[in-house]
This record gives sequence, C-alpha cells and structure tokens, in this order.
Amino acid sequence: MLKITEDIPTTLTKEPDTFERLIAQAQEPLSFHPFTLTEAFTDLIEESLTRGWIYSNALQELIAAMDPRLAGLAIDELAQVFDFEEVQVWANSTRSMPTRSHGAVAMRNAAFLLIQLKAMGFPVDDAPLSSRMRPLLASKKVLVGREFYVFWQQELEAKREAFVLYRAPSPQTVTTQDVTLPLGHTMRIIFDGKRPIGIEVAPPPSTEISPD
Repeated sequence: MLKITEDIPTTLTKEPDTFERLIAQAQEPLSFHPFTLTEAFTDLIEESLTRGWIYSNALQELIAAMDPRLAGLAIDELAQVFDFEEVQVWANSTRSMPTRSHGAVAMRNAAFLLIQLKAMGFPVDDAPLSSRMRPLLASKKVLVGREFYVFWQQELEAKREAFVLYRAPSPQTVTTQDVTLPLGHTMRIIFDGKRPIGIEVAPPPSTEISPD
C-alpha cells in the first residue's frame, strides 16, 4: 500500500534580532523620563571603577533607568551588536569550587557602550562613567582597546559627521529609509532586501546662532 504524504506549506516568521530591535526602539516615542543619578548609582559606578568592571545586570539597570525603551535588551545582546566582550566572573572561595557565574563588562567597554547608544540617538548619558575614567586614563602610558575611544571621545565626535554602524558589508544595490528620531537625530537605515544591514545617524541640527 502506498502512503501518500501531503506537503503542507508553512510560513515561518523570523523574530527581529537585536540590531533590528535597536533600530525599532530608537524610533519609538520618547516619554518624559528625566534620569537622576541616585546615590545608589553613584556608589555602583565608584565601586565598579575601583575594581575595573561592572556586573552586566547592574549596567543594564543603569541603561534602562536612562531610557526605559532599552530595558528589554540584555548586555550580551548589545555586546554582539557593538562588538565588545562580556566576561564571566565567579565569587572565589577556598571551601568549594564556585558553580555560578555572573556576566560582567570592563568599565572601558561599559563607557564605550553608553557613548555608542547616545550617538545612535538614545537619551543615554555616558558622562557618569567617561568623565570619571578620563583622569585615570590620562595617567596611563598605553591605552588599551576601547580606552582610546573613551579618552578621545570629544575629539573623535567633532570630526564625525554621522554615527555609522553596519553588521554586514554593503552590497552594490541597497535601499534606504530616512527617519527622524525623537531627539531630532536623522537615522538612515540601509536595507539589503527586507532586512537592515546598517544605519547612519546624524546628530540634530545645531541650534547655535552664529555671531554677526
């Protein structure tokens, strides 16, 4: 007896990845949510600067307090988009081998992440970290990795016309879409087919009045 197998077409809907979610969140309306650097956050930053790294969940809480739209994005997801490392730390014990680890990020990478999110148009303030780090970096003879970007941030941004972030090489044929973000940034989204492969974010137009 022959067995007839019926082919039933199925449609799979691919969930947005972290890069696409970031682009979408940047366009969401921004509710009035003033960020206050509380004593708890100040203590967290000082403690993290002393040891050189910050717990990932603490960094995520700090970012979410600055912009609640980013609350759903984990640090390990952001690390893949912005190309920095999240490491695992264990509480050391001489009695037994630790079995539970926690994600952590070097402070230079944490400051770099805040700088990148701010350049992307999110109301994120990197100053609580970067301003405290620069005097420490000024005394170093060698800057390691993202330390260079954190230390020379102002000079680098003054030369940059737009923040550029690509996750794949740009093909010859692309489509683009320009959108205005809530804080006045202009985001150009570059598509390869239906999915975005890159963004270029220009800061809001200057409101400075040139002298006569």
